[in-house]
This record gives sequence, structure tokens and C-alpha cells, in this order.
Amino acid sequence: METQELGANAAGGPDGEPFNLRASSYFLLQAEHCCTACGQASRVYALAVPPGHESTEADLDLDDIDADSPGLDAQAFRDWLFSPARWQAIDGPAMISSIRALSPSVAHALRALAPRFRPNPERGGQWSNFCEHCDAPIWDGALFPTPGQAFCPRDAEAASHIAARPVDAPFEAYFGMCWTDSYRNKWPLFSRMGYDCAEDE
Repeated sequence: METQELGANAAGGPDGEPFNLRASSYFLLQAEHCCTACGQASRVYALAVPPGHESTEADLDLDDIDADSPGLDAQAFRDWLFSPARWQAIDGPAMISSIRALSPSVAHALRALAPRFRPNPERGGQWSNFCEHCDAPIWDGALFPTPGQAFCPRDAEAASHIAARPVDAPFEAYFGMCWTDSYRNKWPLFSRMGYDCAEDE
């Protein structure tokens, strides 16, 4: 079986490209991070979606051909490569980062719920956290990927310090990074959101 990682060719992304994730609801996550610019603790925010969300960035099944097959012929490969984006339902929860665009309704809600989380013009409009004390931007890489960071709690006790506010409203976004339940280090966070993860049997 072959898979394809799609770029966002599926309205709302950079340069008029469409959104690449949608859901019937979402979570606003809130944690605390020590600002490297001023050294003070600041609230930081992230967005997550529940199981059943849809994305054009999911791996797509191309063929159920056997292992001895020579693969797709040149024209079939070209058709696959340049085919329109397809929405696929995703079974597990996900957290997104490197957000380039949000639907107007979500952006409006965040102005009230998380005013320090906003587009950063110095990063091409990417949604960023800003320190509530000195207004310095906080890099996504300091919040998401490594265990022990604000949105990568090591265990349930650390995850208990993260607020996971469900928002019962439609969600659309154009993201660059998606942290799914295939990342074991996100399991404590997803459990905090109410979704227990386990190995596939």
C-alpha cells in the first residue's frame, strides 16, 4: 500500500489556498510557559480537535496492490500526484501548530478567549503566542515537540495543569504541523482532553 502526504491543495490558507483541517468542534488549550525574553511565567494557548475531524493532510490509500507489483505507471502516478485534495475523517484527536489561517468565526472567538494568541506579522501571519508581560513572541518550537514543554506533558500529573476548554462550534484551519495520537508523547495531553490512547492491537 502506498500513501501520499498532501500539501494544502484542498478557502482560507496562505495565498488563497483552502483550509486543510475542519471539525464540528475544537479545544482551546491553556498552559504556562516561562518567557525567555523576560523570564516571567505567561499563559500560552494551543488548538486541538476531537476524533472524527477531517483533514486533507492524511495519508491516502493509492492502491491495494501486492508487494511484487512494479507500482503505478507514469500516467497513473502523475494523476495521483496532481489530484485534488480529498477530505478524510481521522479517528483520533489532534493538536495543531504552525497555524497559518483560521476561519473568521474561530479567529473572532480567540480574540475574546485568548487575546495573546494572534497572527504574528513577522512570521508571515502565523498564529503565535505573545508573552502577557513583555509582548515578546513565543516560538511554537518552545511549546509543542519536546516532553516537558507546555503542550507536551510527560504524564497525567503534568497534563492536569493544562486547561482543555471545549468549544462547541465549527472549526477550520490551515496548519503546518499536526500532532496526532500516533505521537505517544501526546497521550497524556489527549487523555486530559478526555481521549485515552493505546497501541493498536
